[in-house]
Amino acid sequence: MADFVTLSCPSCGGKLEITNDVERFACSHCGREQIVKRSGGIVSLSPVVDALNRVSVGVDKTAAELALVRLQKEIDGLQVSKVALLQSSPQPTPKPIFLIVIIFGFVLSGVAVYGMLNHETGMFALLICGLVPLVIGALSLFLFMSNRKTHWEKTTGAQLKSFDEQIAIRYTEIRRYQDIVSQ
Repeated sequence: MADFVTLSCPSCGGKLEITNDVERFACSHCGREQIVKRSGGIVSLSPVVDALNRVSVGVDKTAAELALVRLQKEIDGLQVSKVALLQSSPQPTPKPIFLIVIIFGFVLSGVAVYGMLNHETGMFALLICGLVPLVIGALSLFLFMSNRKTHWEKTTGAQLKSFDEQIAIRYTEIRRYQDIVSQ
């Protein structure tokens, strides 16, 4: 039995003599590194780059699996932060009493205007003494609520939007890593 096997380099085609104890070598003609594969009495060569590519694919899948776990934890954390923000700073909404005051103001103004059209002097006093302050109060209340809502949208609303954007970015990354894992 011969102490070596004669093969051709898969990169350049040069003649190679490989001994039984060699597992890895560089071609004396082109310099490309090769790995010797022995299986079932057959000896073949594989470029080191191919072996590294297989290792790289395995490493990529492992890294992707770890990234999926990390990203899901980050999404969960962002969701918790979002809920906590909403609990600490809920969106301002007008209370039913505000609507009742505004409706009462309109009814009262209708009664006063009707009385003025019928020349009842008591209705004019009602308009001046009761309706004007009520309307001014209702408008002030409306402006106050409008300003609160605008402030909330600029602060808390912007933070919520930022959380949603960060969550969307992580879901995009998850889909990319799922593609790597499924290959």
